[in-house]
Amino acid sequence: MSEKAWLSLNLSEFGRHSGGWRHPASDVSKVPDIDTYVRNARRAEAAGFDLVFIADTPVHARGRVSNTNTRVDPLELAAALAASTERLGIVATVSSSYNDPFDVARRVASVDRISGGRLALNVVASTGDTVAQNFGRDTQLPHEDRYVMSNEFLEALTALWDGTRVAHEGRWFTEHRPLDVAPPVHGRPLLVQAGSSNEGRNIAARWADAIYAGGSSIERAQEYYSDVKSRVAAAGREPDSVKILLGIAPFLGLTDAEGQGLQGVLDDLHLDGADTIGRLSSIFEHDLSAYDPDGPVPFEDLPEIRSASVSLSGLFKRIAAEEGLTIRQTARQAYAGGLQNMQWTAAGTATTVADEMQRWWEAGTLDGFAVVAPILPKTIDDVADHLVPELRRRGIVPEEPRGIEEFRAAGRTLAV
Repeated sequence: MSEKAWLSLNLSEFGRHSGGWRHPASDVSKVPDIDTYVRNARRAEAAGFDLVFIADTPVHARGRVSNTNTRVDPLELAAALAASTERLGIVATVSSSYNDPFDVARRVASVDRISGGRLALNVVASTGDTVAQNFGRDTQLPHEDRYVMSNEFLEALTALWDGTRVAHEGRWFTEHRPLDVAPPVHGRPLLVQAGSSNEGRNIAARWADAIYAGGSSIERAQEYYSDVKSRVAAAGREPDSVKILLGIAPFLGLTDAEGQGLQGVLDDLHLDGADTIGRLSSIFEHDLSAYDPDGPVPFEDLPEIRSASVSLSGLFKRIAAEEGLTIRQTARQAYAGGLQNMQWTAAGTATTVADEMQRWWEAGTLDGFAVVAPILPKTIDDVADHLVPELRRRGIVPEEPRGIEEFRAAGRTLAV
């Protein structure tokens, strides 16, 4: 565990809660609005955050085209944010499944130069047939192949950035061309990974400088932390050189009731008019409409999932079984509880939320917090004004802002 916790903000225009765009405080009329991204990034930097994270998936959510899920390419956005901030690390997401290593290496090296060495790259093995179809493929690659491809993608990228000898020949990529642009400032940008599967953990152990992780309980977060750190050591690297940033979605208010009320309002906005049981049926690939919605989930009737929904299906089966949820409750959790399904949530005053963060910190589950803001700019303003000062008072985060250079200096060792 790090001596002091690192801070990262999951950056978007109106927050990561699926009901956030419908909240009266959200203005989606100008999406995508670069000024809003810049404003939130600057606020995070002033508050002492070390990184901001730009997520991406090259497809409209569930196939629906709207202004609320139109986005800007992360690398281009990273360049704009770099010009508007001074020490903040900027993590941009790139798919290893649908990109050419030479093109990515060239673009990343250029943006890294523009940023003065403050770019970090989150490499993802994209999932979903709808994404594949945007790139002229009928279906996605099998799960295992996607991670083999991702590993090879990283091998090719780092060879190109090294520049001294580019001779990569693999199953998916062949690279013999040196880059025609200046290499990244520090040899290569920091690399980030966010997979939780066995293959994802192995990729992280070999390549990652930072890992965005989820944890719905302290016990699961402890297991993940211990397992990944041991894999890092097995890969020939120093475990402390890889920083695990655990996701937290804070719903903040001046009273506990106000924070809890914000969470309830956002959930209700997202639930309004939704066919939650129909959505759960699609995840389980089994029609649940004939069952009593207030009865138990019919585990014995559910088929074995082999599609892209396998991880999601397994997650909600586990949640339903462990918490004894009905079909209706599971469906609500699957639809409205998106944030708390992937990371832990905390609602209340800054003191209440800090109590929870301190509990997870002292339990040895993380090296830093990845704040997944339910609604922006409210969340980052509340975090900056109330939560960060409380964490500083407790000695969990440092008194003075750091930034990506100190994050980098915390150590990086690559496997041979």
